[in-house]
Amino acid sequence: MSNVYFAGDLHFGHIGITKFRPVFHEAEHRETIIENFNSVLGKRDSLWLMGDIAFSDEMIDQVARITCAYKFLVLGNHDCKNIARWMTVVDNIYGITKQKGMWLSHAPIHPEELRGKINVHGHVHYATLDDPRYFNVSLENIGYDIVTGK
Repeated sequence: MSNVYFAGDLHFGHIGITKFRPVFHEAEHRETIIENFNSVLGKRDSLWLMGDIAFSDEMIDQVARITCAYKFLVLGNHDCKNIARWMTVVDNIYGITKQKGMWLSHAPIHPEELRGKINVHGHVHYATLDDPRYFNVSLENIGYDIVTGK
């Protein structure tokens, strides 16, 4: 059996991450996330990365260390835009996409654009919208782990 997981705002390579998350170094932050993800993800699972994942080419390469069958990237405003490099570690890249009755985006989309669907997003970190149509998968909001779309 396979599962689908979501997470956003990993911020690999963000030197200032220690100001916002309970870590001492960016490398500690990155290693903890990779270990947490790999302890949950199975070899047939899919992972949707909801933007602000890697700030540089070198950090894109670190995403390859997350092991699962498929990785999909929804580009965020802080992601390195080297699409050729991204395509070596993810299966597809999106700006915004509609999948199985959900809008998947980095930032929350306007309520009038939801058209009866929910919006899985990141970007806002702790500032979760008080609206059941939105599901914030920023690491701060989901306990620095991944969540399943079951």
